[in-house]
Amino acid sequence: MVPDGPSTPHNEGVQISGGTQYGPIAGGPGARAVARHTHPAAAPPADPPPAQTELLRAVAALRRDLATLIAERPGELAPDAAQDAEHSLAQAESEAGRTPPRQGTLRRRIQTVADALGGVGALAAGVAAVQTAFDSLFITG
Repeated sequence: MVPDGPSTPHNEGVQISGGTQYGPIAGGPGARAVARHTHPAAAPPADPPPAQTELLRAVAALRRDLATLIAERPGELAPDAAQDAEHSLAQAESEAGRTPPRQGTLRRRIQTVADALGGVGALAAGVAAVQTAFDSLFITG
């Protein structure tokens, strides 16, 4: 073993060759390099446009009206039409909540609802409100 002396080289630094180095670098006795990796905070979700909010309200109102009609007047609507309308309204509500909603998918769901409920006088205003809100979102909005 050779004792440390004037001719013995000491490497108390950091030697970097051959390219650019990124990140923390420390050198010298007792030196420490600490790297903390954090992800930027996610931006809060943007509020949907007013036309999309109105469509969601119209679909939710029609779903409530349909449930009330089925509960209060069970024979008013054919069972298969009621089931089709309930299913399509649930899908329409889900699709209308997407950012952004897919126009073709939403149009098909609303058309199924209109076909199933269009002849039911008690729900005609709700169906028209959903169709108007859809038009506002995609045609004028």
